[in-house]
Amino acid sequence: MDDKLIFDDVSEYLALLPQERQEKIARYRFEKDKLLSLAAGLLIRRTIGESPITLGEHGKPYAESGGFFSVSHSGGIAAIAVDDTEIGLDVEKLPEESRLKIADRFYHPAERDHVKRADNPRRAFCEIWTRKEAYLKMTGEGISTDLTAFDTTCSPLKERLYTTSLDKYCLSICSAEPIGDKAIYISELELKSLM
Repeated sequence: MDDKLIFDDVSEYLALLPQERQEKIARYRFEKDKLLSLAAGLLIRRTIGESPITLGEHGKPYAESGGFFSVSHSGGIAAIAVDDTEIGLDVEKLPEESRLKIADRFYHPAERDHVKRADNPRRAFCEIWTRKEAYLKMTGEGISTDLTAFDTTCSPLKERLYTTSLDKYCLSICSAEPIGDKAIYISELELKSLM
């Protein structure tokens, strides 16, 4: 995202979004968060059109027109995943080294070992974190679930996950079905192209 962009420069595009998204954006305190939430809202609009969005169990959003989607934003990236089955997506900026210690509280023992043995522990930590978040977004459960109770590094969950690195970020997708040979397309867009 363009660091020089300010929310007032693009606030007119709020009118394109549903009232709930506008209210969510208004609650953000920081400029960058408002911009990323606007970008996420515009991604949803571009993907599902003007189909109303309803909330399912646990508050998970669905397009009334059918299809499943999940959005996430972090740092300078907003992302959306779309599929014909339940899907979850998370994107996170690589953490500072000091954050890695939370793996002891929130990661399954096998995931903790994975991070400790990794050549790049920060990236390994971020990959696990985004996988966990993507899984919880796919199920709609949220982080009230015991994060140590499931392991994203082994079967059968591992077959339903796709993780990639985007410069200083990790992005993970979790599908209700094994990903196998599913085509996954990642496109980078500037916020201006969504308007």
